[in-house]
Amino acid sequence: MPNTILKSVALSVGLAFGSLTAASAATVDTVLSLVIDVSGSIDSTEYNLQMKGYEDAFRDSGIQNAITDTSDGRNGSIAVNLIQFGTTASQRIGFTLIDSAAAANAFADLISNVSRFNSNSTGVGEGIELASTTISSWLQNNSAGRAVIDVSGDGTNNAGVSPSVARDAALAADVDAINAIAIQSTTLQAYFDNNVVGGTNSFSLFASDFDAFDSAIKRKLKAEITGTNPIPLPAGAWLLLSGIGGLAALRRRKKA
Repeated sequence: MPNTILKSVALSVGLAFGSLTAASAATVDTVLSLVIDVSGSIDSTEYNLQMKGYEDAFRDSGIQNAITDTSDGRNGSIAVNLIQFGTTASQRIGFTLIDSAAAANAFADLISNVSRFNSNSTGVGEGIELASTTISSWLQNNSAGRAVIDVSGDGTNNAGVSPSVARDAALAADVDAINAIAIQSTTLQAYFDNNVVGGTNSFSLFASDFDAFDSAIKRKLKAEITGTNPIPLPAGAWLLLSGIGGLAALRRRKKA
């Protein structure tokens, strides 16, 4: 009898645990990994401006409205973590569900209190690789309409795995897009375009300095949350697309 009672208790606990696990699974519009350069080229003032930019973004009403938007079949939620990279990479905030303004503000509070990962070199690829791993791990028990890696930095890779190798591996796994924001250097933006950016609706942005980072990261995050590309196509590209559309319509008419 005692063994039967113990087995019953164990079964009840197991069922309860299973229910809690199932209940904790999330379905979000976007699972987003913030990958932030904290290498030695970024001094304490620049680091604070960079982190404050992310903090302010999650307190911004426009960003919060984009997250909680339930139009067009959206769930009105995202899951986001924060990774810092130098020579290697470290997850500083684990994946957090944001489905309300209050939750966004709470995540901003976490950012304001995060400790800096001290590492001198610039392992952009290390950051991408860790972001991809954490996204794949999160998706084992949850689901998302889109998986995005958000990279910000002020220098090219000089440590660890190659960014292009990490990018290609991430896109071959569970990541849909990798975007980047280059700080202080348009040459760096070109480097990010060639070695970091990839996937559906991927893009890069440029911040002229760490003071300009605040507005740039808000623009970037809003695009990532809504699954859009904030870079407008040049007029020539629109003409080309219109021409392609016209040819396709002509072919359809000929077939008819």
